[in-house]
Amino acid sequence: MAATLRKPFNDNQHDVERRFAPRTIPDQVAEELGAEIVSGRRKAGERLVELDLARDFGVSRGPIREAIRILERRRLVDIFPRRGAYIRPLSLKSVADLFNVRTALSMLAVRTMATTPVESFIDTLARRCDELRVAVEINDPMAFAHTTTRAVKTIARGSGNELLVELLTDLANQTVWETIWKTPLDYQTRDIRRLSADLMASTLKAIRQRKPNAAVTHLGQLLESDRDRALSTLSRIRGETFDLSALTHSDGHGAMPADIAPAPRG
Repeated sequence: MAATLRKPFNDNQHDVERRFAPRTIPDQVAEELGAEIVSGRRKAGERLVELDLARDFGVSRGPIREAIRILERRRLVDIFPRRGAYIRPLSLKSVADLFNVRTALSMLAVRTMATTPVESFIDTLARRCDELRVAVEINDPMAFAHTTTRAVKTIARGSGNELLVELLTDLANQTVWETIWKTPLDYQTRDIRRLSADLMASTLKAIRQRKPNAAVTHLGQLLESDRDRALSTLSRIRGETFDLSALTHSDGHGAMPADIAPAPRG
């Protein structure tokens, strides 16, 4: 790519170089533009002009056109024949809805896995828990988030429900989900990482003990806390207010009973 891709937004306003996995140029451009839309730097209704973007990114119009199609699949852009591409409105409520749908699917997955698991995936989830414990001490929120996502995917596969796995995959690929995690939104402190690792370990323990209610409670607390912290960060980045209290215990989990508190450390 001829031009250096622009830097990501972050909550501290201290720009750092974006680190890309090996991806195509359209993927990278889509990530940059998507991050700008999520951060609020590009506003709803703004037109994306291929020629201008090609100049800004130092590429031809072909990769720009494909990047815009990627953003359309992620529901960040609308493309109108003979009119061009325009940024869609993105509200924090819609992001919260995305978190909640993902959580609901994950709850179904963990309940099924704790009832009739695909045994081989219990060992895989144990490895993910080990990776999370190691990642607690490493100050890399994005890496921790990635490992947590892999653990949730393992739970989905461990449920043996192929449709559920497909739905979670589509949710990641065909929505703004991947884009919103292109900047650290959570796991900023060791204590938060430790709590999340403990909750995932407790989820694993409940699965092994065939306790679906406990598994749902532990994973639910982990995912709902992730949601609330991510929305709080996005709210600050975008300069918008959002009532997180409306989401609190929205699924009726409430406080955890003492007999299913997070597993001890160690």
